Amino acid sequence: MKEPHVGDARGQRRRTTIAVVGAGLLVAGALLALPSAALAEADTTEAAVAEMVRAEAAIPTWKLRHYIKVGDERSFKLDLVDELPQPPQLVIFGGSRMQRFDPSLALDLSGLPSMNFALSNFRTEDAWAISNYLLTRSPDTRLRCVWCLQVGMFVDATLAPGLVYDQRLSPWFTPELLAEQAKLLGEVHPTDLLVTNRYAGRGYLRSSSYDVRGAAGETLSASLVKWIARYVTARSAVTPAQSRSRSYFEATLGLLNQHGVTPCIVIMPYHPRALEALTNAGWRPRLTALKAYLQGLRATYPSATYGLQYRRRIRRPHAVLLRRRPPHSGEQPHPPPSRGQGCA
Repeated sequence: MKEPHVGDARGQRRRTTIAVVGAGLLVAGALLALPSAALAEADTTEAAVAEMVRAEAAIPTWKLRHYIKVGDERSFKLDLVDELPQPPQLVIFGGSRMQRFDPSLALDLSGLPSMNFALSNFRTEDAWAISNYLLTRSPDTRLRCVWCLQVGMFVDATLAPGLVYDQRLSPWFTPELLAEQAKLLGEVHPTDLLVTNRYAGRGYLRSSSYDVRGAAGETLSASLVKWIARYVTARSAVTPAQSRSRSYFEATLGLLNQHGVTPCIVIMPYHPRALEALTNAGWRPRLTALKAYLQGLRATYPSATYGLQYRRRIRRPHAVLLRRRPPHSGEQPHPPPSRGQGCA
């Protein structure tokens, strides 16, 4: 599999080795030039630096101030999962709006240790790879799933670098697809995920650039104007190619069903102003087609599907997502899901 030309792990190690060797030579030269008393002081300083490095390595991922990896947010959330004291029993899939879902609320409502795996530009391929990783990593854990969909999630777009280059996710795709996507990605230049983003230990996005702009005085109304200008275009009415994204969506449903889980599928709402702009741009037929597609799958892939309405004030945000569950959806064993069952 072709790795990124820029920012790949091998190149990163090579550059890091050169930097460490160079720094080591400089330190050695400086030590030789020092008198013996200064050498003792330098030894102490070197030990202090080494201790700082060890301390930095012991910091939980969610407390880091910088995170620069090719896999970006996908690798970051996998690192969070790998540091949890026990594997999650409920996972939240979705796009950027679901990043603000607090898993502690899911724990309060369901009693299940949860993980927010919502991502910017979340795609069905993400759900496929993440589900496989979690189920393989902890095969004895029954992984429940709340999957928050939106129309734009179904598009055969270029895969995110994390799916192609993070070895926890890439094994779930064919070598041919990975090679094709690596070529489409070209050179990958990792950026610092934590420049403005701050997360909690279970993937909840505590703050982002929206909070920075809000603190600077930007209102929701002004933010909506920018969002509409950027995302609501003539393309809003065009249905993109969806064959690959649909195949991975159906494969993920099948995978979860095989593990005795009926995923809870939620069609996400829009702010009234955003919905009006989308409707005027001819977007609504795409939503109708999505609903029809989901309805047609239920005979083959049991799932509970809900549509939500936007509410200006919600005292407990997103609580409605997890309230509809069957009476037996606790920790006791229960039979495989049947059609029409809720979030099991």
